Amino acid sequence: MKLISLLDQLAAAPASAAAPRRALLQHLGRAAMAALPLAAALPAAASTKDTAYDALTQLLLLERLQLALYARALAAPGLIPAAQTPDFQRLRTHQEQHVAFLTQALQTAGSLVPALPTFDFSGRRGVAANPELFPGVLSNYDAFLALAQQLEDLGVRLYKTHAFAIVNDAQLTNAVLRLHAVEAQHSAHVRGLRQGRGAVVATWPSDADAVIARPAAAQVLTTAATGGEENIVQYLTPGKPIVFSEFLLIRDNTAIHDSALPEAFDEPVNSAIAQAALNLFI
Repeated sequence: MKLISLLDQLAAAPASAAAPRRALLQHLGRAAMAALPLAAALPAAASTKDTAYDALTQLLLLERLQLALYARALAAPGLIPAAQTPDFQRLRTHQEQHVAFLTQALQTAGSLVPALPTFDFSGRRGVAANPELFPGVLSNYDAFLALAQQLEDLGVRLYKTHAFAIVNDAQLTNAVLRLHAVEAQHSAHVRGLRQGRGAVVATWPSDADAVIARPAAAQVLTTAATGGEENIVQYLTPGKPIVFSEFLLIRDNTAIHDSALPEAFDEPVNSAIAQAALNLFI
């Protein structure tokens, strides 16, 4: 599956969206706040305020992580097959654009930008004595693809979660939703690459996907990436579920039963769980 060139147009936020109003974060009382990574080392059980500042800094951390993964993978000799190298060069370019946009959004709003962390894709968090949670990520193509898939899946969910924290600014919301669409395309493409190499995986999060085995200490990444995606109950309004068995009736009044209908809904992710997953690499 080739990565469509339309992504290049979607990946960069429009110029009109590149300068969100300073009042956005000031209105939420966060513009003057010292900018640390979201709830620095937040435990998985903690909650966040999910303000615009929290949203943008956590999305920036995710994009920086994805960018670092693709940059290092492209620099690793022989890791990515020649046929797929242009695809990941394009993904890297998209992540660069996303990082630049989110950084500018924070700066324009008057917020300090968090310092760039040092990422360790082994999961040892920079300590050689720690166990390796993600072996072979930068030496084994399948291990690399598995991690890329989980980070892209997480990106889709995190953008959906945080889009609701910035609704006070229409331009910024529009740009973030465009980035969400690009993350979804990235996820589908990486999943397609894994599928082509024999992995049992759909091009969208599916209950039929084979589980990506992770040690217990890294399980939070799986939870953050796809935990809850098996949910087949969606709601029209609180307490009123969508009855998929009665959905899309054909002319003889027989319902279409298709598990892909509920699977088509992206699930949001708890931002504290997402942070715990991101912290695995810091």
